[in-house]
Amino acid sequence: MSDAHDAAGKIINHFSFCRWGYNTAVKLSGQGAVEGMVRFRETEIGTGSGELRDATIEVHTDQVVASGKFNDTATMSFYIGQAGWPSSSSCRVADVSSNPFTTTVGDWRDEYIAYGLVSDRGSGNGPDDIATCVYNHQWKVTGGGATTPWSSGPENGVRFDSSKSLGSKYYDAGVIFDRVIPSFSYDRAQSDTAGVANHIYDALYQPQTTYPSKAGKVIPGDIWNGNSRPLHRNWTNFDAAAAEVTRKNRNAKDAACRGLSRPNDSYQCDEFPFASTKEGAGLGDGNFSVRYVPGAENSKAGSELADWYGSDRILHNNEYGIYVK
Repeated sequence: MSDAHDAAGKIINHFSFCRWGYNTAVKLSGQGAVEGMVRFRETEIGTGSGELRDATIEVHTDQVVASGKFNDTATMSFYIGQAGWPSSSSCRVADVSSNPFTTTVGDWRDEYIAYGLVSDRGSGNGPDDIATCVYNHQWKVTGGGATTPWSSGPENGVRFDSSKSLGSKYYDAGVIFDRVIPSFSYDRAQSDTAGVANHIYDALYQPQTTYPSKAGKVIPGDIWNGNSRPLHRNWTNFDAAAAEVTRKNRNAKDAACRGLSRPNDSYQCDEFPFASTKEGAGLGDGNFSVRYVPGAENSKAGSELADWYGSDRILHNNEYGIYVK
């Protein structure tokens, strides 16, 4: 993947990461001349988990070229550097026989190695037991009477949690690649949620047509095309402040809905931004919309959003985008 060829790599989703690039370990003389060099391609595949506080990082090396004092009999060492938060014990390297791991340059010509980034329950912070880990790969070559300094690769990171906010069908432990804003979508062609999808589409892209009216209304949720207006999840049971956000959202939404006519008893008043966000009607800035939609569609859309919160491990205060096809 061409867009995985940089320091940041590519986060495909919260549970899949890849990066590839060329690394070089160089020994210079005192005058700055190259005495020995090993250049190689490093491909990194990361896999998160929706069940355990344990990520797997797989590394493949190929296209190895040794020159100067170094040849295939030289040794090259691979070291996994990492730092945990809120403390050093919040993250550790696991599943490797040694760190650093050392073998010959010849062996690295087509080598696979894998390791884990693990965080124990209780080592994080707050009600969700959140811990983070920043890691990078370092390389050193020794041979022909010369040794390179450690060649330090780019930093990447993961987030661990043990959250009760994701629903009983999802595990209360997991690890994700969090250096990305996740997104969720609805499809106007999907008949069982069409009413909600059309409502959100108008709210995002035609806010002037939505109710209640407000001059200059801009409804958040769009994070594309130069926009940066993410939503933030609000989990009612996180703390007293979160419960108050929920109460305000519900009351403001109900008040706005009283200004609309209900088609019949099977319809429900839908709001956007969602009641489960900090940007809901209770925020008080008027940048929201309410509309009556078929109750079955409203329930289905709400269930899909809740399932996505769980499956993608969207925790309290996490930001995300929403789009409609």
